[in-house]
Amino acid sequence: MEGIGFSEIAAALIGAIAAGGFQTVSAILDRRKKSEAVLTAIASEVDSICRLIQHQRYLEAVGEIAAGVEKGMWNGESYVIDIRSNYFAVFESLADELGHLKPHQTQKIVNFYAYCKSAIDSTRPDGSHALEPKTEEAAMNMVSVAALLQAILNLGNEIIQMPKLDISAGSPALESQ
Repeated sequence: MEGIGFSEIAAALIGAIAAGGFQTVSAILDRRKKSEAVLTAIASEVDSICRLIQHQRYLEAVGEIAAGVEKGMWNGESYVIDIRSNYFAVFESLADELGHLKPHQTQKIVNFYAYCKSAIDSTRPDGSHALEPKTEEAAMNMVSVAALLQAILNLGNEIIQMPKLDISAGSPALESQ
């Protein structure tokens, strides 16, 4: 019985390299699919939140009050939004998966949800502006909420476009891996 020849060693090495290459490509493609799925799911929820803000005309209502404050013509009116539902279920369930996204995407998404939570806290029926109406603090809260809602819509529009940009750009998710 002869020893192992060069061709058998070469064949084994080529087989190992091919298997490793296949596993690497497979892992990259799986990561890309997961990244696209996470980004698409979050972008869909963000789209829903932005549509609700626009449909309910929250920015317009708060903006009118804020404009009155800025003109010195505020009548003491505040805007209360009593949000009891969890509109962040997708984000909360996928928070552990944010590491699959690009850092700039994650940053904008986290900012979006932080701004949303701040806007909710600033318009609660039991908030300081509702308990202490017609104060300077309540007036400035309305100006702040108007700015927050505009920032939410601006960030939301950027986030909504993210999956479309990633898919149409020719696989940038692979390039950044």
